[in-house]
Amino acid sequence: MQPPHSNAAASQSHTQTTATTEFHDTDRETMEAKIREALETLSQIQVTVMNHESADEQVLQQRVDRLVRGYAEMHAVKDRMNVSVPEEVLAYIRDGRNPDEFTSQFMERVASENQFTNGKISALTNFKQEFEEKLKEFFPDESSKRLDSQKPPHTDDIQ
Repeated sequence: MQPPHSNAAASQSHTQTTATTEFHDTDRETMEAKIREALETLSQIQVTVMNHESADEQVLQQRVDRLVRGYAEMHAVKDRMNVSVPEEVLAYIRDGRNPDEFTSQFMERVASENQFTNGKISALTNFKQEFEEKLKEFFPDESSKRLDSQKPPHTDDIQ
């Protein structure tokens, strides 16, 4: 039986873990929202610049100010986030490529390597079976003693 205070401690620990997770999820959601806002503001700035008129100067200034405030808010949130991005993904972004392309190529590469490894395992398994058959054929007494001694214990009990 556990002392009554241990359940409270476990509950408090669970609450702290949940709060930490929610805090990180909130930070991620905040960052995503700030990024969306920044993209929208950049789009608005682009439209304002493309349709440049002297009356738009104040509107442009307001949008640039909003963008800078958004970047400052992102900077404040980033220190609370624990996100690691592979260098390869950053290189894709620097090259102007879609990071989803990296993910797709990575998955294809992993699937290919997995298929190659499964092929090796299959080939080695077939080789082992053929090797054991030939040993039994040419050295029946020695091979049966050797192969029986290599079996894992209790193989007869499992089924």
